[in-house]
Amino acid sequence: MRKTNIQEELSEKYKSNVLHILNGNCMMDKFEKNRRINEKFTYIPFNEAICWGEADEEIFSDAFIEIRVQSLNTTIEQYRSIVLNPLEPLYKNKFDTIVLWFGDDMFCQINMLTILAYLEQCNFEGDVLFCMANEVTDEMLSHAYEIEINGYLQKYKSIVCKKEMTAEKLMPAMYKAVSLYLNYRTKNSEINRYILQNISKDNSKLIKDLLKTFPQYGLGDLQYEMLINNIRTNSCTLE
Repeated sequence: MRKTNIQEELSEKYKSNVLHILNGNCMMDKFEKNRRINEKFTYIPFNEAICWGEADEEIFSDAFIEIRVQSLNTTIEQYRSIVLNPLEPLYKNKFDTIVLWFGDDMFCQINMLTILAYLEQCNFEGDVLFCMANEVTDEMLSHAYEIEINGYLQKYKSIVCKKEMTAEKLMPAMYKAVSLYLNYRTKNSEINRYILQNISKDNSKLIKDLLKTFPQYGLGDLQYEMLINNIRTNSCTLE
């Protein structure tokens, strides 16, 4: 990967047909609030949570949508409204450059892995750049990295679909995220152990503690609530 200064060079080097994909509406809101939106470029959010549940090998196919709807406990209409509709410029328009703005935590990196796999799946031929946010400090790094997308579809199939560590090389942030991803739902994961040790707390207090204790996972209130409820249910069943 070749290092480049995206903040200083982007507007000069990439004159038009640039798509920025941001990890969710929260990041989009921050960009708008901090006036980081350049009107000559296109900005869209990726409002998924691929680290939760299952996914099909063909990204954004009917089978993929159906599996994601089941995993997220939502409806097809809601999924299209929240996830797919904001991504329409990616499907419908031709871009020369795509800039990925994703955090370094598990949640963001698994989302980014999926986008990279999709770009390979649809044979995107332009430049792909990655600019990383430090989710702990809430700061955006000043450098971007040029990414070669070849191989990411197979990595996605191994990691997300088969829940296996790939033998292919991963970026350091993504390797760390994948290691967390493949273990956080297991019985003896550090999250599950923490929940069991604090199961007497009410959900709202426990969720706040989990958000503070495990920022490297990037999980939200809904995911932690489902984890807690699953453990409570299993504990009752065992009794």
